[in-house]
Amino acid sequence: MTHFFRKLLPEQRKQLFLAVALCVAAGLIAFIWDQRLTDAQAATTRPEPESVEDAATYIPDGFVLVPIEVANFESLDSILGRFGVVDLFVGSDDPRVKPRKLAEHVKILRAPLNPSHFAVLVPDNESQKIVAYSGALTVVVQNPKKSGPVLVKPDTAKPKHRSRVIVEVPNVS
Repeated sequence: MTHFFRKLLPEQRKQLFLAVALCVAAGLIAFIWDQRLTDAQAATTRPEPESVEDAATYIPDGFVLVPIEVANFESLDSILGRFGVVDLFVGSDDPRVKPRKLAEHVKILRAPLNPSHFAVLVPDNESQKIVAYSGALTVVVQNPKKSGPVLVKPDTAKPKHRSRVIVEVPNVS
């Protein structure tokens, strides 16, 4: 490589070094520009977490925020913003048992310090009905323009039991 530079005339060497220096400078400027744009985009897309005190201002008199465990939180993450209106269902591990509606038209709020957790806004006197369920609740998103929360009363009718009669018949030949 040094042999190539020695063959060049002094004027050509200067032009070559100038061209190389300009290319290196342009590459350096492009790299710095790209890093600044990336940092600026990251700062605008990463919202600051809301403080707990700010979330508490959303609680009207006579209501409480009840933290809940959401069974379908991954699906909910993709369709729900900071707030929403939902129906709550109590599921079962047994596929033969239908999910039971616990509440309808309940406002839901993402936890400000951990957006993968949720809380529902319910009347203070109804909160114990939701707290009584320790498992995960299934959440169904509703139209937010519908009227206030309704906690569904548990079924008072006796469950229908089915009985089986097995009859064994001896082999008759």
